Amino acid sequence: MQARQSFAEQKKAREEARTSLERPIASLNLGTRPTEALAKAGITTVGQVIALLEQGEAALLNVEGFGRKALIDLKKTLRGLGYQLPAAADEIAV
Repeated sequence: MQARQSFAEQKKAREEARTSLERPIASLNLGTRPTEALAKAGITTVGQVIALLEQGEAALLNVEGFGRKALIDLKKTLRGLGYQLPAAADEIAV
């Protein structure tokens, strides 16, 4: 019984680490150009990206060198990892 509880606790800890807001953007494997564009703008963690997404997609698209495809890939990756994106991230920015 203790082994099962220990396994459940380890699984929960892995899941929390997986969706940590402190996770580096570089670990998302977005590609060199979008990762460097975000780093140049001072955005290095998932938490910072999500904070920008709360302002809408345009906030990220205003980062020089970060385009529409990179935004789509970023959102897809974050959702795949279990992150909850803000409602403003679903707006269509042209």
